[in-house]
Amino acid sequence: MRFVAFMAMLVIYSLAFFQRTAVPGTIFDELQHDFSLSASAVTALGSLFIYIYAAMQLVVGIVADRYGGRRALLFGGSVMCVGAAMFPAAQTASVLLASRLLIGFGTSFVYLSVVKEVDTLFASRHFASLLGLVLLASYMGNIAATLPFERAVHAFGWRQSMAVVAGVSIIAVAVAYFVLRQLKHDAPRSGEIPVQLLWDVLLNRRNRALLVCGMINFPVTFVVQAVLGKKFLQDVVGLSSAGAATFVLVMACFCGMAAVSGGPALKLTGQRRKPVIIGAASMILGSTLLLLFAALVDAPQWVFLVSYVLLAISMVSSPSTSATMKEVNRPDAVAVTISVLNTATYLGVGILGSATGLILDAFGKAVETTGDRIIYPRTAYITLFACLAGLALVSLLLSIFRVPETHGRPVTLEEFEREFA
Repeated sequence: MRFVAFMAMLVIYSLAFFQRTAVPGTIFDELQHDFSLSASAVTALGSLFIYIYAAMQLVVGIVADRYGGRRALLFGGSVMCVGAAMFPAAQTASVLLASRLLIGFGTSFVYLSVVKEVDTLFASRHFASLLGLVLLASYMGNIAATLPFERAVHAFGWRQSMAVVAGVSIIAVAVAYFVLRQLKHDAPRSGEIPVQLLWDVLLNRRNRALLVCGMINFPVTFVVQAVLGKKFLQDVVGLSSAGAATFVLVMACFCGMAAVSGGPALKLTGQRRKPVIIGAASMILGSTLLLLFAALVDAPQWVFLVSYVLLAISMVSSPSTSATMKEVNRPDAVAVTISVLNTATYLGVGILGSATGLILDAFGKAVETTGDRIIYPRTAYITLFACLAGLALVSLLLSIFRVPETHGRPVTLEEFEREFA
């Protein structure tokens, strides 16, 4: 029963990741054509999801801890299913946005709830390995949202494909409900919201560079992979829809491999965090500069693939960034600390996603319409990559000069209180 429950939770989390990656990136052109939307309106479908997700991170951990992982998971999963069912049935842009709002709200509960429930159902010696499978499930959803989803859309249409995703989501949540209710669970417990802990994290000056880097590094990767990476390859590089989706699929695969390699990378550096963080920032800057150069000179297609892979490999710094963030804050505020980092990261994703749409719309007079596609000019993407490279340079400089090195040693509560008293 625990195995069935765990598998159902993995499917729910994988589908939550799928929803985050598939829209608008893989079906950008289809949504723009069917609803007569501007580029900023299409990117808003992704940004709205992210804004809701980011805002909820500060409260989901508290909810899961207070009411139990399964209650939070089933509540969030049910809301996600409602939004997922609304999306393919939408006939207006407002309903489309409403469905994304519900999906973003619902999926924001999933990860922390799954982690909480794994801790409840299984012995502590299995926690790390099971968490690795949870991470693997997320990237399976990420990969499914690229070429496999593009091929399904090509064969059956985006509405039919998203309807199947909604159906699988409903089945997974239903299975989780019927199985989890038969297994042991934590009783709801009361307690005050840790306002002081949150305040201490927000005022900690050693967090500032980490939070700014968090608002740049992953958002740049996300915009290329899940917002405009496929459309850019079609508009400028000349790839077909399937070819562009294949490039993004390769990028998603490298993202997954890089993320699960974050722990071993720290062993290679002797638990030093900064070399990994600086290396990742360097990769992001190198990738965005390569994209800028390749777009300027109309480089061969393989150059763009190299830049996508380089950007994906930068995900190796995720564990290092989270570990550093945890180690420079008070040890009794781990959950609050990570929720603040997640909030900053996804806030950056939302802002950068919205800005991307605005940049494309600024070149609206130069667009070309071919069949059911709107093609943006090369100069629009050159401008975008120049902006991304500028942000990457800021992240690299902060990583070098402002991000602290902890050597894997967390600050004690006494040290924290003495320094910030």
